[in-house]
Amino acid sequence: MKDRHWKAISDASGIDIKPDDDFTLAKVIEKGMVAHVAICDEVGEKASKEFFIEKSLVKMKKEWEGMNFLLPKFKNTTTYTIAGFDDAIAILDEHIVTAQAM
Repeated sequence: MKDRHWKAISDASGIDIKPDDDFTLAKVIEKGMVAHVAICDEVGEKASKEFFIEKSLVKMKKEWEGMNFLLPKFKNTTTYTIAGFDDAIAILDEHIVTAQAM
């Protein structure tokens, strides 16, 4: 979880909670966080989804690196067309499916 998630838990529960060198389950219980399990669950679920999205975006960006398109001239004109994008379409289709699953 990131700092913003710990801040959200602290703000919603009214208890200053943030992991440090002394962060243990016993200390969390002592602070009274047991009464705020629903808040922790909600924020933790959001953090998990955000992490999945961030990982997916990094993976998607890497897949697009080095993707080259051909730009041949159309007949004997100054107009160009895009060619050789079969791989790009396959990657794009995969990313659309992944995005819909999020």
